[in-house]
Amino acid sequence: MGWLLAPPSLLLPDAEGGLTWLDAQGATRGRLGPELAEACRAQLEDAPERPPSPLLSALRARGAWPELAGARPLEPLALLRRDGWGLLFLELTATCNERCAHCYAESSPQRREALDEPTARAVLRDAAALGFQTVQFTGGEALLCPFLSELCAYAFALGLDVEVYTNGTLLSAERYEGLRRAAFAFSLYARDPAVHDAITRLPGSHEKTLAAIRRALGGGSRVRVSVVLTRPGDLEEAQGAVALATSLGVEQVAADLSRAVGRGGTEAGAAVTPAAGELQAPAQSGGPHRGVGHEERGTAAVLPDGSVVPCILSRALRLGRVGPEGGLRAALERPQVALRAAPCAELSARVAGNLERMTCAPCRLADALLSASRAASPA
Repeated sequence: MGWLLAPPSLLLPDAEGGLTWLDAQGATRGRLGPELAEACRAQLEDAPERPPSPLLSALRARGAWPELAGARPLEPLALLRRDGWGLLFLELTATCNERCAHCYAESSPQRREALDEPTARAVLRDAAALGFQTVQFTGGEALLCPFLSELCAYAFALGLDVEVYTNGTLLSAERYEGLRRAAFAFSLYARDPAVHDAITRLPGSHEKTLAAIRRALGGGSRVRVSVVLTRPGDLEEAQGAVALATSLGVEQVAADLSRAVGRGGTEAGAAVTPAAGELQAPAQSGGPHRGVGHEERGTAAVLPDGSVVPCILSRALRLGRVGPEGGLRAALERPQVALRAAPCAELSARVAGNLERMTCAPCRLADALLSASRAASPA
């Protein structure tokens, strides 16, 4: 199938017998012809009957293709885990008191799927054993989970860092006290309350979200704010939201575009336009749900129905399930999908097509390859 390179890119066999290097945008960065490709394969595969390739050694030494030094066989587990497991998204419930027009999870007050406490605790145990660094409790609205504070305490006891991703509208003083040790991430869409409330479809949500941000900051919690541009016409308002969050004392503000997933791909549509590139924040974190420092490490997500997927935006790509029939470890170490050989042109088109869907480059590649395999032979 090929090799996984770092920073995230692919070295794939092509139809002419060569090797083509695709980057995380789906563009061709370079190519080795058949003769050079054979020498490259021999060394990457550590063929015992062949001496080390002087050509490949020279490429590495001269920095022509420095990524080859970290090449790994392209297998599902390597593609998902990358340099080790980093961030686990745990979607505790699909219920939300808001109904944002761009919601990738299609959460709403009418949704009822939710993880029970024993299943959530089992997921956390597996996550700690696998070496995950951080768990993000999200939803839906994470604060609607009745045992959220107990889960946070359990995750800390297992050695996991904890972040609660929330719209903040339900973060009362009493609720906050049970979550004080956790980091918080809040969604903010506009400076103007009317614009924000129109996006969330919850009157008064802007005021309550700002109150929650102030409460968490005042309590000494780590706080970050995600500003998502949901409509191209709201660029100025989104920029105002970045400035507003910064003025409150939030040091980490991430700016991103709505993604063509869930209602973002049907009801609202993705706000990917040239003008949207002007949306910037003083501190970027790889997208609204990424957290900090996880670009080189693998992610996974557990959805409210128990499905395990590579990330919250690859929702249709089921790797397994948690619950009576299995756990997180089994789903990640033995994913229900196998890579297949696919033409470079096809994979390149899939990666490029994921630019509107996926926030981060590693997930863009993983989703493209695994989705292609899934389409060929469903698990």
